[in-house]
Amino acid sequence: MKFYIKHIVLWLKNGKKRTLNFEKNKVNIITGKQSTGKSTIVEIIDYCFFASTKNMPEGEIIDENVEWYGINFNINEKIYTIARHENIKLKKYYFDEKGAIPTQKPSANYPEENLKNIIDKEFSIDANFILSKEEKKRISVKHFMIFNTQKRDILSNKDDLFDNTYEKKDLLVKEFNKVFYLALGIATIENLIKKDFNEENKTKLKKLKTKLENSNHSTLNIDENLTKFCEEAKQLELINLINSDNECIHQLEQLIEGLDKVWKEDEVLFKQQASLNLKIRQFENYENQYKKYKKLLEKDLDSLKPINYLKENFSELLDDETIDEIINNLQNELKLIKNYIQEEDISAPIDLKEKITIFKKQLQDVNKEITKSTLKFKVDGLTQAQTFFLGKLKEKFNLYTSKEKEEIQSNIDELQPSSDIESDEIDENQKISILNDLMVQIYKKENIEFEGYKDYQPSFDFKKKAVLLEKNQKIVTNIGSSSNHLFLHLIFFNALHRFFLKQNLPHVPSFLIIDQLDSPYYSNEDTNEKGVFFKALRILDNQIEYCTNELKEDFQIILLEHIEWKELQKGQFKHYHLVEEWRKEGDGLIPKELIEDVAITQKYSLFD
Repeated sequence: MKFYIKHIVLWLKNGKKRTLNFEKNKVNIITGKQSTGKSTIVEIIDYCFFASTKNMPEGEIIDENVEWYGINFNINEKIYTIARHENIKLKKYYFDEKGAIPTQKPSANYPEENLKNIIDKEFSIDANFILSKEEKKRISVKHFMIFNTQKRDILSNKDDLFDNTYEKKDLLVKEFNKVFYLALGIATIENLIKKDFNEENKTKLKKLKTKLENSNHSTLNIDENLTKFCEEAKQLELINLINSDNECIHQLEQLIEGLDKVWKEDEVLFKQQASLNLKIRQFENYENQYKKYKKLLEKDLDSLKPINYLKENFSELLDDETIDEIINNLQNELKLIKNYIQEEDISAPIDLKEKITIFKKQLQDVNKEITKSTLKFKVDGLTQAQTFFLGKLKEKFNLYTSKEKEEIQSNIDELQPSSDIESDEIDENQKISILNDLMVQIYKKENIEFEGYKDYQPSFDFKKKAVLLEKNQKIVTNIGSSSNHLFLHLIFFNALHRFFLKQNLPHVPSFLIIDQLDSPYYSNEDTNEKGVFFKALRILDNQIEYCTNELKEDFQIILLEHIEWKELQKGQFKHYHLVEEWRKEGDGLIPKELIEDVAITQKYSLFD
């Protein structure tokens, strides 16, 4: 999916604006001292793309000064601007489909859901696709952003490959697998919907088959105890003494079928009875409350009666037009309340008495039907003891009629799994094999070799979602230093995006943002260690080279770093672009010069 960021824009509460400019097909680097706000860039992008939490540092420069966060970006050859108000609870967004950036503070012009629909379409997302029916969790843009971000606390982690905010807190393993299937093109949304449907059907099938087995088992139980049941039925005079056992069971089934119909009719009647009783109570209660309300109005009338006296003697007390207008208004209120109270009908504006009368008439009719239904047993010659016996027989042996068994079997046949779902297993192996080849390609191109693991190659374990070292089917998961794991992360994510571009996959945007690649090497004066760090920087430079020259596709990297730009220039990289360097006192995401309040500038201390 074509995507790159052009600008990040902050509109401050004092009316000033802060803009950062980025380029496509470059490693865009923002470098500077600690506590200047570099890491906040990641959170701004996440926030503008509908984050459910706001992770910008609170109580400091950014939180106190920014009113709107904005991002201007190119997506599928279109330029959009999205800005979001700093108060996350308001869900206020500004959107421009032509990429216009307001010079002044934006004004909210798009509901969140409408804007999500536009962006979902660009990400080829069906917003109706549900990742988790238990939690009613729908798929969204943020789920695919896990493939675009490597934060400093995850970049060299030996246990986690992806940002655990998404993998562990937001997505369960099953849900994460669905996102991964879609991202890698192993499955389509349509296919996953069919799979979910089949899974639901399997659960229903299991219940129906159990029900059918119970039915068959019940029949066996009845067969084994045939004489006992029939003797009891004969004693209760439910069947004739001359009936055979088979005729006995057939008649009992018919009687139970008849009772089922009566019980179902009764259930409907009792529900109607309960509903009508509730309505009558509610309307009678409302009528009583309304009467109390009118009595309170009578008290208000008494409190307003002195107004007439004031009106008549106003000129003797005080001559003022404003007070005269107030008294006139109060006098008008007095007339309205008086007329309202004197109305003969004290009922509410809707005719409550008539409604209550109708409900009571309906209740009488329902009660008559219930009485008829109860008497039906006697009319049909069934006593209470006979009815109880038939109910116990049905409940104990779960007796199903032949017709019910046919319906169950018909449902089982209809719920058989769909046969038109593509096989994912072969496709999954093929896709992972291609991804692994791309990882090995980078591994060899960059001459990376981990000490003690000669001839080992990186390999992605789909089930564990981890990058391993493998040699002749021997697998190593822990390769020592954080520096080694950092290289595995870089190799995997660069290979992954090459895979997305080569396969022309629609869901994951073609950019990568890396926060503090130098973490394992920062403040380390060891020359060898710095050489290893520059090798990591070279991987990013070569990623841009490969995407633009080999694949003829756009790709963007945003790198947040500590290294000085003049030091970086010694590497003679081809595709690095300096966005800004924050080293002087007051430099940062929000420079001191943009903040007018002196008290705030004196405590200037940001965060990474």
